[in-house]
Amino acid sequence: MHDFFPHAGRWAKRGAALIIAVVSTGPAFAGSGANFVTYNHHTADKGEIEVKLLTDVSEGAGSEYVAQLVELEYGVTDRWTAALYFEGVDAEGDDYEFGGWRFENRFRLFEMGAVPLNPVLYVEYEQLEPSHRYVRGVTGRAGHEEGEEEEEEGTEHELETKLILGEDLTERLDVAFNWINEVNLDSGEWEFGYAMGVNYVLFENEGGSGRSWALKEAKLGLEVFGGLGDAQEGLTLDPDETKQYAGINLKGELANGVALGIGGAFGLTTASEDVILRTQVGYEFD
Repeated sequence: MHDFFPHAGRWAKRGAALIIAVVSTGPAFAGSGANFVTYNHHTADKGEIEVKLLTDVSEGAGSEYVAQLVELEYGVTDRWTAALYFEGVDAEGDDYEFGGWRFENRFRLFEMGAVPLNPVLYVEYEQLEPSHRYVRGVTGRAGHEEGEEEEEEGTEHELETKLILGEDLTERLDVAFNWINEVNLDSGEWEFGYAMGVNYVLFENEGGSGRSWALKEAKLGLEVFGGLGDAQEGLTLDPDETKQYAGINLKGELANGVALGIGGAFGLTTASEDVILRTQVGYEFD
């Protein structure tokens, strides 16, 4: 395993500067809770707008980088949420580069609680540059991904769909499972992946109203996610062929609409990044 910690100071300074920049511009995480990859069944309220900055800091599997996503999310209806993402990357000391953009839509099929597991359909178009690094999820086989990066230097066009199943077990605890399908629109190749996780409310201040900096809610998230193979060679969880991760995350939402999150994803296979430090800063406009 690469020694992650000697680089932590440099990456922490960059991440702190980005966090300060977002917070100073202006308020939580509808659909993911405290987690970074696993979506639950919750969608934004109609008319709700959220701006978010997400950051990955990673070293492992032969690479180190800082990658950011800027997210603009809008509740089209109470059951349809749309989001636009733009990615930037600083990889191994190179110049900051544009990593691509994504357009996401999530559709909850029924009113909340009308059917078990509250199914949500997810569709995302992705236009990704070779420099892109931010881990939104994992699909396919790791060896194939590395081969594609060596052969293809151009922009990739992909369509990602998910079946999201989630349930509120109690007022404080929800669970979710995501089945992920991803097709490369240039080659026509299909890859598969999964994510599953839980969110638990550690602290909730029902009287936390107004626009103060008081903590309104603190939530713990646990998730596992990884690749499941492809249509060409079949499904697999082989640790020698797929990337697999376990993550632990913490999110705090303030009364003024600012939300802050931090977490870590830890590689479980040799092809995975060793450690990914993850942060998110958001502001929700009612």
